[in-house]
Amino acid sequence: MIKFRSCKICGLHCESTRLELKSMTEYGCDYCGFYLISDLFGLDPSEGNIRAMMYYCLLHMNFNNKTICFVNKVPVAQDDTCGFLYIDREALLRMYPTTISEKVDMVMLNLGKRIKTWGDTCRVELAESSYRTAKQLHYYGVIFICANPLLKIYSDTDINYIQPLLKEVRGSVTVLEEYGYLKTETSSDYYDAFTFTVDGWKHLGNLQAKSKELPQAFIAMWFDKEKRMDGARENIKKAIKDCGYTPILIDEKEHNNQIVPEILYEIRRSRFIVADLSGHRNGVYYEAGYAQGLGKEAILTCKESDFKERHFDVAQISTIVWKDEEDLYKKLLKRIEVTVGKRIGID
Repeated sequence: MIKFRSCKICGLHCESTRLELKSMTEYGCDYCGFYLISDLFGLDPSEGNIRAMMYYCLLHMNFNNKTICFVNKVPVAQDDTCGFLYIDREALLRMYPTTISEKVDMVMLNLGKRIKTWGDTCRVELAESSYRTAKQLHYYGVIFICANPLLKIYSDTDINYIQPLLKEVRGSVTVLEEYGYLKTETSSDYYDAFTFTVDGWKHLGNLQAKSKELPQAFIAMWFDKEKRMDGARENIKKAIKDCGYTPILIDEKEHNNQIVPEILYEIRRSRFIVADLSGHRNGVYYEAGYAQGLGKEAILTCKESDFKERHFDVAQISTIVWKDEEDLYKKLLKRIEVTVGKRIGID
């Protein structure tokens, strides 16, 4: 039964439908779009960083036209055939920008949804008592300039709430101008209109090509039935997590799809791949090659006792040779920091 509830992201009234059997509610917001959210997800009004990333996902992560479903934790048994893309709290938190450059890039991508072609402008209301000012959605340093009101705007004249917003919107725009990505097209007492510079369009094009990536790393390795590789597996995961990324192993991600398409899907949306060649499984080589073909960083590792047997076509590629699990962790942590970069600010 369709009812009207407040959108969990922007706070506007929107259509919603309860899905009792799934313990979820689906929302159809005119501004944020269509999404589902589980009952267990929970969303405190102060969690602006989570809301910002939810909105970012809805703007940019349209993987195979799947409906985004926000969950506290990705379910053990997913039904991917129903067209859901599950995104959990851990992924949202790890998506949140940790540097000024990351924030700038997210702002650019969001502006790219408003400034779509040469000559378009994004109009930002600046009147301190204007209701339209409240329609500049801004959370914790990442602005989402769109038609959304801020959550909990109680009146058009709520100056105490609007003034900090104005300050941060102006500040964010100023940073983009100083980067050389944005310029003022027109100006009046009530609004500023902005558009991209030539450098801004170039940078946006590069960002859009990578915008479907998540801060995750795909792990390709031998799934040893005798569990001799379990120690290596856990240390690879730990090194990835300690650098601020989410490790993805296909055998830990339940799905109903065929295994190969699911692997390729996860590699495509990963920032990089770690491929451990120990055991010399053909699938591991295949996945590493696929990632490199996409232009992603592929970090190769191999147990010392197996290193001499590596395939000839990767002999020229720098490979981490590890003696034990602790050695693997230390070397991989350093390699990720050097080649991909550690996302600072991640606990």
